[in-house]
Amino acid sequence: MFVSSPNLLIASSHSQRLGYRWNPSKCAILAPGSDTRSYSLYGTVLPRQTSFSYLGIPISPGGYLNTNELVQNNINKALQTMNQMSAIGVNHKGFNQLLSVRFYTQIVRSQLEYGLAISAVSSSNITKLETCQTQCIRRIFGGGSRSSTKVMLHLTNQPTMKERVHRLQAKFLFRSINAPEDTLLSQFLEYLRTSASLSQWYKLSKTPLWQRCCASHEIDALDSRTFNTIYHDYLKDNFNARRNTTNSFLLSTCRAKPGVDPILWLPMTPAERSRLIRWRLGWLPGGVPIPCIYHPNVKLTRSHAIWCLHMHRRLQMPANEPDPLSFLLNKLPTQRKKRGPSVNINPSPFAAWTVRWPSICQILFELDYLHHGKIPPETSPLGVKLVKWLCNN
Repeated sequence: MFVSSPNLLIASSHSQRLGYRWNPSKCAILAPGSDTRSYSLYGTVLPRQTSFSYLGIPISPGGYLNTNELVQNNINKALQTMNQMSAIGVNHKGFNQLLSVRFYTQIVRSQLEYGLAISAVSSSNITKLETCQTQCIRRIFGGGSRSSTKVMLHLTNQPTMKERVHRLQAKFLFRSINAPEDTLLSQFLEYLRTSASLSQWYKLSKTPLWQRCCASHEIDALDSRTFNTIYHDYLKDNFNARRNTTNSFLLSTCRAKPGVDPILWLPMTPAERSRLIRWRLGWLPGGVPIPCIYHPNVKLTRSHAIWCLHMHRRLQMPANEPDPLSFLLNKLPTQRKKRGPSVNINPSPFAAWTVRWPSICQILFELDYLHHGKIPPETSPLGVKLVKWLCNN
């Protein structure tokens, strides 16, 4: 795939110096049609081809990666795999959302990302990747064709595909700079880093994440810990930008810090978890508000539910808090009370949750019935699992 004799000579001498050998019969020249010269390696003339696929990555004449074809192939494979996994439980009626998202990131998204680390991905291809990920995440949460996935991704601590592509590209550049001197890439790196090369490496170096790395540190001295810190700051800035947009009300009510939302893993019944997720996502049965059965002239919107169900009083929250339920969900404890009389832990936070958590579950239980136009019936105590877990019983 080298398209100039000097590059072939470098590859040949590199292989002889390190004791390995290229197989000319498995090599191909992808020179432009106007180039009629013949190229040889170890004295063997290399065949010419109009296109070539190396490890599943399509390459066009001139040695350029065919990113459009690569992205489309990745999307087709990812959706096919998602269909297969959905049939065995990776859907909103099967495994819980957190486990399903982990299956997605390990199996499906890895297919979606294949080869993107070395590809200059255009904005249109980024949009295609985002659309594919949106379809997969909607299937896991049971979302409709128009439901937003911004809150879903935040609840599960998953980045957008654009952020993932930038990370993969930056990691490739970082590793190539720190590659051993006897690797073939290091022989070309000095030239590839120049603008005159018009190389993939130079194009990738213009991505936002890598530009951050260059602006804040000497690239040749960058280490893994510093790179990860820069990446996490990049994610925080992007999240804050999305959170502050005018159409991100639900996202603005979620936790501001990164991490998996506790409502996805704290102990509770499937029904309780489902109601919490639906509140976070702002979902209503049928997708539109219905008249409140207690106030027929008023639609049962999110704001009306807060007033109608007396959430401020029942949750012991000040009246100036616009969404008391979401506020408390953002404060959910992530560790339980430790056993033993010698442990010096303030018991008041745990005591407060033994009162507030059952109230939250009861409110969402009542809201579930109101959304279906029914009066909530009497029910057994709710939220018992989490209360026992917090108290370490």
